[in-house]
Amino acid sequence: MVGDVLCVQALGHTLIIVSSVNAAIDLFEKRSTIYSDRPASVLAQMIGWMRNLAFMRYDDNWRRMRRLFWHHFQPSAVVQYRPLQQREARHFLQTLLNDQTDLCGRIKLSFCRVLLNATYGLPDKDINHRYVELLEQSDANISEAFIPGAFFVEFMPWLRHIPSWFPGAGWQQKVKQWQAQATGVFEEPYRAGLDAMKRGEASSSMLHELIEAARGKETEINEELIKGTTATVFLAGTDTTVATFYAFFCAMIMHPEVQKRAQEELDAVVGSDRLPEHADRPSLPYTDAILKETLRWHNVAPLGMAHGCMEDDEYRGWTIPKGAAIMINLWSIFHDPQRYPEPDVFRPERYLKDGKLGICPGRHFADDALFINMASVLHVFNISPKLDERGEPIPVEAKVTSGFLSDIVEFEYSICPRSSAAESLIRETNTA
Repeated sequence: MVGDVLCVQALGHTLIIVSSVNAAIDLFEKRSTIYSDRPASVLAQMIGWMRNLAFMRYDDNWRRMRRLFWHHFQPSAVVQYRPLQQREARHFLQTLLNDQTDLCGRIKLSFCRVLLNATYGLPDKDINHRYVELLEQSDANISEAFIPGAFFVEFMPWLRHIPSWFPGAGWQQKVKQWQAQATGVFEEPYRAGLDAMKRGEASSSMLHELIEAARGKETEINEELIKGTTATVFLAGTDTTVATFYAFFCAMIMHPEVQKRAQEELDAVVGSDRLPEHADRPSLPYTDAILKETLRWHNVAPLGMAHGCMEDDEYRGWTIPKGAAIMINLWSIFHDPQRYPEPDVFRPERYLKDGKLGICPGRHFADDALFINMASVLHVFNISPKLDERGEPIPVEAKVTSGFLSDIVEFEYSICPRSSAAESLIRETNTA
């Protein structure tokens, strides 16, 4: 296979990489009944990630968890989380105003607070950097473990039975460490949520609703399903949003003209006496387009999650065997010069048509959270390069890490209130 569909075969395994929108639609939408599975992964089983929806095989358990996930985070359901997202966005502004160090860490804690409250009902006083640590560990583990071909045990499953002291089996010590960390992701926030409920301090949450359903007529809902679903929400709702929001700051430093245009739009629509709200979004097409362009410009998972072919198939005259792994080259798709002229340039207006957003904006949880945070930051802060000891701007580049998950490498920055009025607005905002 050549062009937008590439096939690689090694040790009896077939990997197919799809690099165009048309091929992705043909396989993953038009033939979804064939390509909804995940490839068998020995590492995912050993580490314990099979409890995560993203790694589960396509079976009854997958369908049950997918229904629960969709029920709580479908477009009509996520509206209930907007007051929480708005409150936390404003808390983030105050945190940033008081201390600009460790921007990435503060972003992680901010999004953790939202997800832990919405998913587990945890009160703010129960949320600390331990949960950020769990998030960082899981991201690092997934990024290293699931690079195609990184671990031979995926191709030779019998290697899992070799003792860790055997020469060349040192990777098993790493897997044991990952097992403990994965257990922490599934167990620690779940237990903390139960404790908060017993104390009467938990807010309404997905965990509370699932437990009530399990006590009622929903006999298919058990503790393991609840742990898996809530942990999947916690992980899925933080890794992409955190990396995207951090990339947004990098893009604003590199493209001050984009920042200026968005601030002009915010000034005209929102004014100087309040902060942006979700209800302002239809009137802020350029600010919304910045979100879309950030997601395109920096792909957190450049190859997406692998899908598994459930039966022999034929595509364009080629045979795709049952059990083949199929990955979407998202980076290639989102940097296709035919669809996105000058793809390396950060250009939000590519999504605008006659001053309006030319695509249907998603109304899912992460999308809403990113919008309110980006709009809030742009409304009251100027994001610029940090100055060196000579007063010269320190250049910023969008360097990225390698691995299954890709993050923007840390960069120097300066974040200051746009005016004294903006500073007062931040300080006087109620975040209770």
